[in-house]
Amino acid sequence: MATLQALTEIGYERISTQEIAKRAHVSRGALTHQFPTRNELIVAAFEYLIQSWEYDWPFDDTQGHPKMQTDELIDVLWDKLFAPDTYMAALELMLAARLDDDLGINLRNAMSRWTTKRDNIIAEILGVTQDCEQTRTFIQINLCMLRGLAVHKSFDSEPDAARKMLDQWKEILRELSKSGQFLR
Repeated sequence: MATLQALTEIGYERISTQEIAKRAHVSRGALTHQFPTRNELIVAAFEYLIQSWEYDWPFDDTQGHPKMQTDELIDVLWDKLFAPDTYMAALELMLAARLDDDLGINLRNAMSRWTTKRDNIIAEILGVTQDCEQTRTFIQINLCMLRGLAVHKSFDSEPDAARKMLDQWKEILRELSKSGQFLR
C-alpha cells in the first residue's frame, strides 16, 4: 500500500525504493530483500491493486453479479474503480509502462487477466454478451470516459465537477437506451 500511496502522491518519476521503505516503515534492505528491483516492487503493488478490485463488489465472484442498468453500473464503476486515489497510481504506472519495456510487459501481463474478467462481468451485469462488437465497444467507451474523468478530476479545482460530468454522461446513456441505439 505504501507504494500505491507514493505513486499517487509523488508520481512514478519521483518514486524510489528509499521513499517507499520510509512510508512502509521498513528498512530499505528489508524492502530490497523482498523486492530486488524497483520494477518488481511496482509490479507487485499494481498486482495488489488489481486484486483489491477483483475481490470487491461487484467483481467478486463469490457474491454473484447483480443486473443493473448502464447508468447504475457507471456509478458503481466510478465509486469502486475510478474515483479512489489509488486509480491515479494505476494511471501513473500505465503511462510509465509505455516507455519502459520491462515494466510494460509485466504490467500488461498482470492487467490482461483483470481486464478480461472485468469486461465479462460488466457484460453479465448489463445482461448482454460480448459476442457482439458493438457491445465490446460500448463497454470500452464507458471505461475510457471514466478513465478520462479520473484524470480530469485529478487537476480540476471544482470539487463537484467530476460528479456533474458523470451525471451528464449517465443522462446521455439513458437517452441512448430509450432510442434503442445502444444497450438497454
